[in-house]
Amino acid sequence: MADDETDAVLVARAAAGDAAAFDLLVGRWKDRLLRLALRFFRRREDAEEIVQEVFLRLHRAAATWRSDAPFEHWLLRIATNLCRDRLRERRRRPEVSLADLSDDVAGWLDAALRGASLEAARAEAARVLAAGLLDSLPPKDRMVLVLLDLEGMSAADVAAVTGSTRAAVKVRAMRARRALRRLAAGGGTGARGGTAAGRGTAAGGGTDE
Repeated sequence: MADDETDAVLVARAAAGDAAAFDLLVGRWKDRLLRLALRFFRRREDAEEIVQEVFLRLHRAAATWRSDAPFEHWLLRIATNLCRDRLRERRRRPEVSLADLSDDVAGWLDAALRGASLEAARAEAARVLAAGLLDSLPPKDRMVLVLLDLEGMSAADVAAVTGSTRAAVKVRAMRARRALRRLAAGGGTGARGGTAAGRGTAAGGGTDE
């Protein structure tokens, strides 16, 4: 079987019990899924667990994929739902103390989220800092920021992956960025999504988890 066959062909064959087709899908998507999971879980073992579960679900549900929707969106929705559910279960607190952040932390955070060029030492500090602050956001807000700013997806693609709308994605991202900057400046609560992002105070409100 050629490894340049389309995802649609491979999924159809996998759904019919073709193990070789399923293996090709795993090889094609495992790195992409692992990279995404590592945006949410710093321990590689945790991210690898998410990837394994994605492929287990793909194996069970391949026949349910509708070819009129992009396979990538369907697969990433499985992955993001798993990451979100795991984050909800853990209710992890930030691993970076807000009291220890330097004055220019907001600038570093902006650069980290936007992929701006930084000297090596600052880039690493920004990466660690961004990860710590992202931990403080409600899972849905964190999901949108990761997909938009770290994975470089469009608002339309994020909406498709998360089952939302472009407008809702943009509002959620704006609200989450505002909350992150407030946390970086030491003005937020920082624990268990206790920011304004988690209280649904902006447009499109409601309680986020």
